[in-house]
Amino acid sequence: MTRFVSQKTYKIHSKRLYFSILIITLIIIINSILKYSLKKINDNKILNLLANNSYGISLNKNNKNSSKYNNFYKNIYGINLYSDTKVTVENNNINELIVNTKPLIYLYNTYQTDKYINEYYSSYSINPVITQASLILHEYLKKYNINSVVEKNSVAKILKENNIDYFSSYKASRILMEQAKKENNSLEYFFDIGMSDDNYLNTTVEINSIKYAKILFIVGTDNINYKLNQDLAIKLNDELLSINKELTRGISLRGGQGYQGVYNQDFSSNSLLIYVGGKENKIEEVNRSLIVLAEAIKNYIKGDLYEKE
Repeated sequence: MTRFVSQKTYKIHSKRLYFSILIITLIIIINSILKYSLKKINDNKILNLLANNSYGISLNKNNKNSSKYNNFYKNIYGINLYSDTKVTVENNNINELIVNTKPLIYLYNTYQTDKYINEYYSSYSINPVITQASLILHEYLKKYNINSVVEKNSVAKILKENNIDYFSSYKASRILMEQAKKENNSLEYFFDIGMSDDNYLNTTVEINSIKYAKILFIVGTDNINYKLNQDLAIKLNDELLSINKELTRGISLRGGQGYQGVYNQDFSSNSLLIYVGGKENKIEEVNRSLIVLAEAIKNYIKGDLYEKE
């Protein structure tokens, strides 16, 4: 029996073919336009366009401190790096700044998955993890020409690879710390940035109608040389007190049963665990406090370098 295609079936196939050709043609045209446009826009412009439009927040083009990092932090987490605060002291005298091209500070987070609150996107469970605080602090330290290294390797991966349980996470972060020191022998200060489990009232302070995450220095007393770490904590705490006494929660000495007790502070006399706020703090509150913490660190290092001369 001879097979034949009806006129109706032929028309249907023809329409599908024409539609497919039209779609392919449109894709080619759009792709060509995009390629042409991207050649005329440099990386900075692309980043600015993405940052400006990602969450509908306009950027201040006149902000001299604006950067790629600033744009993305501002739009993703609803914060603005280098924002004005009433507690920090601006110092525009370049002679007062520390110039160090090699990394001086190692910033890491033993518990990398701990999260702050992000009120902008809380309904979507999009909250910034504690590593974000280290990255922001890194940016503020750069303002004073203090170079730092932020640990970006996964502590969880180290735990798994070395068969270390979660409760012993400090053993994993110790491995990363030792590796960082090998790669950057210039590192002198080692700050583990964490967050408190305390409630919001204990971890927050309101200054001039603006809320800040309070800062707590943790010293492990199971380290036989803990007095040296305690001395560093006292000096940094004094620097915070000199800027604004309401920002600090002081120094907590921890050891014995129920505590880690060392917190990797036996690695260096310049090693500290620093809690910036707590799990109920918002990232913008943490951001404001990091501005001040960076200034306190700068003031301490400046004095420490002066004493060594």
